Amino acid sequence: MARKSGTLTLRREDGRIVCENVTVADSTRRRMWGLLGRRTLPSGHGIVLRPAWSIHTAFMRFPIDVVFIDSELVVMRIEENLRSFKTASCRGAREVVELPAGECERRGLQAGDRIAWASRNIVNDIAMQESPALQTERQGTVLVASGDQRFVKLSRFLLEGKGIAVGDQSVSATLDGSLEDADVDGVLLDGAMSTADGLRALTAARAQRPELPVVLVAESPGPRSPQSVRIFDKWEETEAAIEALQLAIAEKGAA
Repeated sequence: MARKSGTLTLRREDGRIVCENVTVADSTRRRMWGLLGRRTLPSGHGIVLRPAWSIHTAFMRFPIDVVFIDSELVVMRIEENLRSFKTASCRGAREVVELPAGECERRGLQAGDRIAWASRNIVNDIAMQESPALQTERQGTVLVASGDQRFVKLSRFLLEGKGIAVGDQSVSATLDGSLEDADVDGVLLDGAMSTADGLRALTAARAQRPELPVVLVAESPGPRSPQSVRIFDKWEETEAAIEALQLAIAEKGAA
């Protein structure tokens, strides 16, 4: 069964919203289809092609703004008002966002801006975090162990939106003894492309700090994952992984 595409909100790093509803096209078929067949693209709607560094607008019925984003979530280039039967590309880009023509100018998005992704159902949580009257009490500190800066930034964005601080130190997914003196309440562990490597790092983490909650994510975990360990899909289940870690930290605190 094909995975259902998700919908994200595109924000600047300072929290200002660029696009409220961005559909994720993360398969070959979805990237090829893109916006074809649509008669219009309303303000506040868009699509992100990932991975991608070039696009074409053959057979499209309306112009678009095209935003090229690198692996550090920095806007590399913006192609405004790209019309039908045109192409655009940017070497080094990791994903491409297609927005209604003129949207970048209306929202003030420029090359060099750093962006952040958030699922739509946490936008209100982020807004509450930014309002002093609605701020929640800190619920602990989490170490994000990953070599993927896109995942680190996304995780930080989601965790801080839930009132959970993120450790300042940069730690690889192998951990390498990093937990022994770390002042943290939990670990979000990225197994990247290798479930086996992730499980080895999980075992190492438990050996260093047996009392510490650790949640493991990986790229599309396979059916061979051990039943005793829940491995979350790194991109499709990011929020679920963070919620599981949040619950484990709360239960540890209550105990």
